[in-house]
Amino acid sequence: MAAAGSRDYYEILGVSRDADEKAIKSAFRRLARKHHPDVNPGDKEAEQKFKEISEAYEVLRDPKKRAQYDRFGHLGDAWRQAAAGSPGGWAGRATTGPDFDFSSFGGNLDDILQDLLGGRGEPSSRGRPRRGQDVRAEIQLTLEEAFRGTARDIALPIPQTCSTCGGAGIFGQGSVCTTCRGSGRVEQTKRLQVKIPPGVRTGSRVRVAGQGAPGPSGQQGDLYLIPKVAPHPLFKRQGDNLHIEVPVTFPEAALGAEIEVPTLNGRVTMKLPAGSSSGQRLRLAGRGMPRMKGGGNGDLYVRVRVIVPKGLSGEEKDLIRRLNELRRDNPRADLRA
Repeated sequence: MAAAGSRDYYEILGVSRDADEKAIKSAFRRLARKHHPDVNPGDKEAEQKFKEISEAYEVLRDPKKRAQYDRFGHLGDAWRQAAAGSPGGWAGRATTGPDFDFSSFGGNLDDILQDLLGGRGEPSSRGRPRRGQDVRAEIQLTLEEAFRGTARDIALPIPQTCSTCGGAGIFGQGSVCTTCRGSGRVEQTKRLQVKIPPGVRTGSRVRVAGQGAPGPSGQQGDLYLIPKVAPHPLFKRQGDNLHIEVPVTFPEAALGAEIEVPTLNGRVTMKLPAGSSSGQRLRLAGRGMPRMKGGGNGDLYVRVRVIVPKGLSGEEKDLIRRLNELRRDNPRADLRA
């Protein structure tokens, strides 16, 4: 078979010379899926075809290289050195086999080939089974569920290899598979029970091993659950700590008291020091969220809010006036204009 450099790159990919980036990428995906050596083990012709289409795509996907190619034409090694900028550039690299480094094509090509051949699991290598694609899904939790941990029955759409076309996306005569519409994959609903450990927070990841998409060899990727913890009417979370505002009466704040404070693990009694001010913050150690790393719990911070009584009777007003006369406090004495 002729080397890729001696054939027109547009012809290799089966696209017109005015094809846009989307059409070029689509053509490459279709052909790469069909001719990749891992899909056709031992087939030298498929290996050579894959080398051709990879080389053609590397040039036509890059606006600068494509412009140079359109100018110089397909002149074999002369063109390839011009496109690469120097001898020994990408055109001289192996595109198949154990020495093939996808990074030489840049991230886009690597992304495409990984997607074609089983997703972002373990890197593919000859003679080594490839993991399937990892799957990510968001899961909604209450703060109580995040505190205690929970188990959930979930249903997820998981990409599977199309059984009609065997993952090729097309048939031998070039017709597109109507089941997967040329993608090589179909989504199937998978039901499973998952365990959410205590202490998760919004944006953290919970790994469920082996519950992702199956790879070509059957080895499955992983499922990553991304918790989203709903706001709570009483508690605000900051890291592993919780914060709550607790109202107290004026006498409780002035004289001190033992008050009940709600926590996510039941109500507890806390000592309110005499002379507590509104806005003062007190700490209940170990009453916060469980720590996912290191063990133990964060703390619960209680913010005191002194409630000023309303609708005072005449006798109550007289008592407060008498207290004011006895104290003669001026909390604004330190203020200066």
